[in-house]
Amino acid sequence: MTGLDDPLDFTSPRAAVRSEWFGRAQAANAGIVRIDISWRDVVGSKPANPANPADPSYHLGAIDGAVQSASANGLAVLLGVEHAPDWAEGNNRPRNAVPGTWKPSPVQFGLFAQALAKRYSGHFGGLPRVRYFQAWNEPNLSIHLAPQWGGKKPVSPDLYRRMLNAFYAGVKAEQPDALVVNGGTSPYGDRPGLARMHPLTFLRKLFCLNGKLRPTSCPEKPHVDIIDHHPITDGSPTKHALNPNDVPVADFHKIAALRTAAVRTGHIVPKGGSHPLWATELWWNTKPPNKYGFPLGKQSKWIEQAFYLLWKQGASTVVNYELRDFPYKPSEAADTLQSGLFFNNGKKKPSYRTFRFPFVTHRTGARTIRAWGKAPESGKLKIQRKSRGRWRTVKKVQVTRGEVFTPKIRQRGKAKLRAKVGGSKSAPWHQGG
Repeated sequence: MTGLDDPLDFTSPRAAVRSEWFGRAQAANAGIVRIDISWRDVVGSKPANPANPADPSYHLGAIDGAVQSASANGLAVLLGVEHAPDWAEGNNRPRNAVPGTWKPSPVQFGLFAQALAKRYSGHFGGLPRVRYFQAWNEPNLSIHLAPQWGGKKPVSPDLYRRMLNAFYAGVKAEQPDALVVNGGTSPYGDRPGLARMHPLTFLRKLFCLNGKLRPTSCPEKPHVDIIDHHPITDGSPTKHALNPNDVPVADFHKIAALRTAAVRTGHIVPKGGSHPLWATELWWNTKPPNKYGFPLGKQSKWIEQAFYLLWKQGASTVVNYELRDFPYKPSEAADTLQSGLFFNNGKKKPSYRTFRFPFVTHRTGARTIRAWGKAPESGKLKIQRKSRGRWRTVKKVQVTRGEVFTPKIRQRGKAKLRAKVGGSKSAPWHQGG
């Protein structure tokens, strides 16, 4: 499943804007959208009954509109929550801690999760059901969760485990069959004591595993249905991390190995579940418009290549951040994202095509290659090779919309290939010799 996030347009107060951009997400063949909730922004004073979504302290109208628009366009919704209100933070928040990040109360976080799960259960106020709920965002970074360290000792994994388990209990109290996703970890970290904890360091501590993925003491096992990581990469998706505890796209298999160890040791609840792997944030800024971005052609190619590499390493869902570029100001180029499939003016980038219809090939032998792609339509799919200025069909396979296809093709040497189904054509893929 592929998905999209757009924090401005998806929660716009204007219904026409929401409808347009959820419609564009659906047209891009997305199956899921991530809708971000700032807990501190949707609640005023401490609710008298925080588990009750009708408590007058809650102001969830913008989220209601987003969920309704997404549902109307046939999109699944992942509701992600972070940023605690002041009254749900720990005491004595330091001046350098971002408001909403300091020692959030697991108890209050769990009650808010219960309110959300009830509100979006399909049985409240005529609102659609939401099936996926995400507990926080990038909890291995101090800008999202603090403190990360006590001196040089990791403390955020233990705090986050309590938060995750409370959130899980809150969701399951109202929707036992809903699925809870952990806060996706950021891909890069720093040495102990600094602002970013390496993702594998954080996740090993969260799941009570040592550096060799063997069990350590675990008084409270993490409760989670889906394991999420953000494999954002500072360059090509084939680029490996320098630090073995960091995880960009090319090293996502390390998340799969950690999941296997957590299941094997019984350090994940529920036991016996499949615990799918998701990647709910992936992006590359583009130039234009961002002077620090990558060329449009690279973003286009890297998105489809990343989809293939993440699928190959076990990911079942990948979300691109974002759908439409944020407004661009050159003076803020280092601090804003222009990583959409659309420019801010609504014009499509080349990456729209490769997101909607990803297609890559890879060599399996001197005379064979294997194609990989995701069909945007149902029908007879043709894989074509360009020869003497014409596209000639070399393979046909029957596909359904959204299906991943992986046919084998005879091919020696270099080639330029594409896939075609119905009225859709993939971007050409250049296969090396």
